[in-house]
Amino acid sequence: MRAPRTPSRTRPSVRRSGRRSGWRRGPLWYVGYALLLVWTAITVVPFVSMLLLSLHPTSDIYAHPLGLGGQWVLSNYADAWRGVVGGAPLSTYIINSVLVALCSLAIGVTCGSLAGYGLARATRGLSNAVSRVMVLALSVPLVVALIPTFELLGRYQMLNSVPGISLVYAAFMTPTIALIMRSVFAAVPRELLEAAKIDGYGELAALLRVVLPISKGGFVSVTLLGLIFVWSEVQFGVVLLTRPQNRTLSVGLLSFQGQFVSDQGAFFAGLVIATFPIVILFLIFQRYITSGITLGALK
Repeated sequence: MRAPRTPSRTRPSVRRSGRRSGWRRGPLWYVGYALLLVWTAITVVPFVSMLLLSLHPTSDIYAHPLGLGGQWVLSNYADAWRGVVGGAPLSTYIINSVLVALCSLAIGVTCGSLAGYGLARATRGLSNAVSRVMVLALSVPLVVALIPTFELLGRYQMLNSVPGISLVYAAFMTPTIALIMRSVFAAVPRELLEAAKIDGYGELAALLRVVLPISKGGFVSVTLLGLIFVWSEVQFGVVLLTRPQNRTLSVGLLSFQGQFVSDQGAFFAGLVIATFPIVILFLIFQRYITSGITLGALK
């Protein structure tokens, strides 16, 4: 004989799902959905407007600031690639930015990751004290450090050089990378490190062979964050890179906006060219970035 059905077990689940679906479709759900749409529009509209403005001449840009009207041209990209008279071509700025990014990321990510691993393995009191000092250092505006940095690099003859500005960028990104990687490394189970010690690994060997393979999401996250900082930084670039052939891409784009003549079409075309690599890298490594930031936030 069949066992009698027990409908009492299924009814509460139906009621709960009904309550949940009703709550999701309630007024708060629609308010949250509307806020997400507004935030998406605020994020997407500047990129779309920049792309549209790069296809218009300067006169139409002043007449139609959002790029929704006027004449459509493609010559802005050719003008942006050639650069302004008396300056360097855009390819020179791109090469300089790539070299600076590679050097500063190699130094900043390495030093920041080692510092983060040390903070994760240190005692709680020491780790919290050093982390507070790093947070205090991050609160200092970059403008305050412009003149001392200029004097320091000038004393060692490192102005207008890739190593000089790479060291500056690496120094300013190291505290942020250390704080993020501290959270990422703290989420690694200590049992794995203890097992590595039993196998005869030291701290550095355990970091390279055990911790790094399971923390690649955090490394990709801090690398891309550092790349965005280096790729878009202007203040130090304007002060420390005075020669046109040594400027990075973000500083070189400012040459299209002169004191008497301004080529807005070429400027926006250069912005599109400069933004395109970062967007592509973000779309490629989006999964690792999300997992790395989430792993650090959970701890």
